[in-house]
Amino acid sequence: MSHSILKEKANIGPCMDVKAHKGLLYAIQNSTQCPDGRLCVLSPDFTLLHTYEGIGNARQIEMAGDVAVITAREDGLWLFDVSLPTPKLLCHYQTVEFATGVALWANFAFISCRQFGVQILDISDPIHPIHIGIIRNGEIQSATVADGILYGGAWGEMKVIVVDVHDVSNPIPLSEIPLMGRGDGVHVKDGILYAATGQHARGLLNVTDRNDPAFGMGNGIETFDVHDPSHPKRLNSKFLGKGYCMSVDMWEPAIYGDTLVVNNSILGVFGLCPATFEEQFYFIPPSLSDKEDAVTGVTSLNGDLFVATAFGDLYAHRKMGLGDQAPNLTDFQMAIKPQPFTFAGEGNATLAVRYSGTFPVLEMAEAPDCLVLACCEGGVHLLDKQTFAPLFRIKTAGVAHDVKIHGNKLFVAEASAGVEIFLLEGAYATKIGQFAIDKAIYQLQLSDSGHYLSCCCSGNQLRMFDVSDQANVKELYSRKEHVGCLYGNNFATNQLKDGTMLMFWHRDGLFYTNPDKGDMEFHNIYYPKRKGGCSYCAGHGIETDGEHIIYTDGGGYVFLPIESVPEFLEDVPHYNAEKKFRGLLTLGNDLMIAANRAAGVITVLNVTELTKPRIVATLTTNASPSKAIFVEERILLPGGRGGLLELTV
Repeated sequence: MSHSILKEKANIGPCMDVKAHKGLLYAIQNSTQCPDGRLCVLSPDFTLLHTYEGIGNARQIEMAGDVAVITAREDGLWLFDVSLPTPKLLCHYQTVEFATGVALWANFAFISCRQFGVQILDISDPIHPIHIGIIRNGEIQSATVADGILYGGAWGEMKVIVVDVHDVSNPIPLSEIPLMGRGDGVHVKDGILYAATGQHARGLLNVTDRNDPAFGMGNGIETFDVHDPSHPKRLNSKFLGKGYCMSVDMWEPAIYGDTLVVNNSILGVFGLCPATFEEQFYFIPPSLSDKEDAVTGVTSLNGDLFVATAFGDLYAHRKMGLGDQAPNLTDFQMAIKPQPFTFAGEGNATLAVRYSGTFPVLEMAEAPDCLVLACCEGGVHLLDKQTFAPLFRIKTAGVAHDVKIHGNKLFVAEASAGVEIFLLEGAYATKIGQFAIDKAIYQLQLSDSGHYLSCCCSGNQLRMFDVSDQANVKELYSRKEHVGCLYGNNFATNQLKDGTMLMFWHRDGLFYTNPDKGDMEFHNIYYPKRKGGCSYCAGHGIETDGEHIIYTDGGGYVFLPIESVPEFLEDVPHYNAEKKFRGLLTLGNDLMIAANRAAGVITVLNVTELTKPRIVATLTTNASPSKAIFVEERILLPGGRGGLLELTV
């Protein structure tokens, strides 16, 4: 297939996405492409007019009237007023999980949060978005809404999810459309659904085997008649070529006038006839000296095509004669109430909300005199242990993602603001220190002595700090990712009996260290499987009883060996209950709590005999339960936008 190379570039550096609005271009750059992430406003001739720095790991941008909505994965959602060329920040909002895709319809933003589904927000007041609910229907990376129907590209499940959202407080699943490759970007016009696919084709047996016939063969575009969205009909498909890129895995279709434009990661940008898929043009970015570039977003303005790439720049190809993309239909309002908290269960267990507000409850810890909650943009809240009455609120310098306690010292992970350290005295907190680094900090783990603090940074680094002197914090050692991201809750709650700290990295495996014993490095063990390797995504958990390292796998769990690692993890004994379970793990009082945030499922297991787990209760909720903690005889769970939850067994 012949191609042309994009030549004209803006010289602003790599970009993740670009959109045209009122005659200008809005390009976003993530924190690996530009320190802290950046929104750039450019004229069509590539004059850089304005910038806004600090949007983190930016991924997608869409426009609702004069409001720009930007997803930024672990950094949540950013809303800007773009009525003038100088963008004005309206709100930074923490989403349920990694904010990946964004679709706008009426007064709602539909945020694709990968395995955690699609979060629905009312953005009638863009300064104060309101959480409406979650659509849990697969690993949706991108979505669109047309005529009150949401179409979501489900990545690993290789399908499009079709959901009626005319009543966003009660979404109704209508159908599922199988795809020939991994799902992502979708577009609907005049009753026709265009679904872009990528990476591997159906039938892949081993994701690490490049000789598998399906490896890299999922790149394409498919169309379906969705005039009746409950009964979609397949129309046409086109294979775009073999190719695979794990780190930049995104593909998106859009109609510009009479042309279907499909961007497909490392394969480039295709211009096709929407009905026949006859090729009109095919562009690729210029070659880079050290890596293959990847297309991440496209837009059209005044007939010109603009292309954002992950490692190169923002490019233009002029005088294409393309039409503009249809605007999002956001010029009408729908009155709605948020979904009420719900749960249903099997077994003798109940779930109740004990504390909630306009903020999420992301993580929590127990201090000697109170409960400590990380409430994101709401700061840190101190609650009475018995009544849950609010005692004190810490207005943090940054966004509070995680909290850890040692004695009366409180450590708060605050993304780009670093870590703040407070001294707790009764129901009050006094700031005694703060440090920040060149990466955002999201997760924390303290050594037994409280002298050392391990931090997960920007989703791709693990660092250890000496915090024994809060006025002079020192970085000791670090580790970067080999493959995969730190998606969240990677640390085990407890340590091994000798104080060894544990965590599991997405695709890199187990990491352990013990600075209290003078160990000054992160040790790593990779556990291979016969068809790939162990991972740590939604539904996984790691915990220890002091002796065993417990890792969720195969609907149960295994004990991960540090010595005598087997050739394949399947050869390690698996411990299963009556039914499969998954989730973040916490041990206490002869119980194991598995909190599956993505599915909203909490499993309570009796583990009096750790090798014979028995399910006591299973509960399903529309909250987002995180890792449980035991406070004496009570079991508490952060519930995200659902608030602080208490589980009674």
